[in-house]
Amino acid sequence: MTTPAPALNPSEVQVGTPNGPGIYLAPAGTAPPDNTWDDWEPPWKILGYLSDDGPTVGQSVDQEDLTPWQSAVPLRSVITGRSITLQVVLWQLNGDTIALYFDADPGTEDTDGLLAMELRSDSPQHLYAVGIDSRDAERVLRLAFGRASLSDAGDMQITRGAVVPLDCTLSALDDAGVLANIMLGPAEDPTAARRTGRSPAADKAA
Repeated sequence: MTTPAPALNPSEVQVGTPNGPGIYLAPAGTAPPDNTWDDWEPPWKILGYLSDDGPTVGQSVDQEDLTPWQSAVPLRSVITGRSITLQVVLWQLNGDTIALYFDADPGTEDTDGLLAMELRSDSPQHLYAVGIDSRDAERVLRLAFGRASLSDAGDMQITRGAVVPLDCTLSALDDAGVLANIMLGPAEDPTAARRTGRSPAADKAA
């Protein structure tokens, strides 16, 4: 029996450039777009500039080995816990980004442009939906957490000659059995091309 060779497909190599703004936040439970070409409509909000490192998705698994009396080697390794996180360094300071960093209620600017916020000790933890949108040529990668909360925050370094960073890590929470939604597909609606016989880009130009 011959072992099939792995497929070497350069079109499946993805470069992590943003698809437009690329980072979105919404109230917990907000569904992401149904596909990889529709826009992120309200109540999704753009979170603005990120550091040049971009977003980082992390995953960790807890396991327990089941080792019998008769052996020094486990018979099974059972997964007992799993977590998925999204870490970003926000570069824009406004009511939404500062609230996310401090896990506080969002602030609003008054008519004079003044933003004032209170960090309260009796405030409950806040829940969010968060989405990442990346595009390489005509291929889009989207990842969204339907329910997430702030699980870690880095230092806010206020340094001369440098951007003030808001380093936030969000952890995905269970949403009726779903931790995250992942989509990988075309950047343009393929049905539009089939209906017109032309590419969506050509239709837009016309």
